[in-house]
Amino acid sequence: MRFVPWLPVLLLTGCASATAPPAQQACTTVAEPWKAPRTADSARDAAGAAKVHFAIGEAMRFTLHPDGEVAYRTLPQGEGEAKSFGGMASFTVERPGTYSVGLSEPIWIDVVEDGKPAQSIRFGTGAACSGIRKAVTFNLAAGEHGLELSGSTEREVAVLITPVP
Repeated sequence: MRFVPWLPVLLLTGCASATAPPAQQACTTVAEPWKAPRTADSARDAAGAAKVHFAIGEAMRFTLHPDGEVAYRTLPQGEGEAKSFGGMASFTVERPGTYSVGLSEPIWIDVVEDGKPAQSIRFGTGAACSGIRKAVTFNLAAGEHGLELSGSTEREVAVLITPVP
């Protein structure tokens, strides 16, 4: 058997190129409707969340508070993670169905339905250049719902809730 000194290099080069991740796509524009989200301070408690109301399909940019200052309805109370931020808001579901909550940051999210966290049915990320770094899908009944955001390393987060066809 003959030793071919360049064969291992050729094989390793082929493996590296076959498994290399695709290059990141450079985003040149901001996806709609993230271009002009409405801004608001998130609430620190349930009473305040009722006043920080937004509509399905309306992009929002919330300013968050230190997690330890937020009295979540469904999450444990207390200090939260060191240097993490969160807040609360509310929205109305007109028609029962499946809804996706898109977030600009990969943070923890709960939708509160009838005083309890709604069960998520799917989660993932948004399409490339969508501005959505995390998306969580829920089956929601008609009525008022709470939104709880926590564990963010950023002071602001953009949120967009849309119906899933």
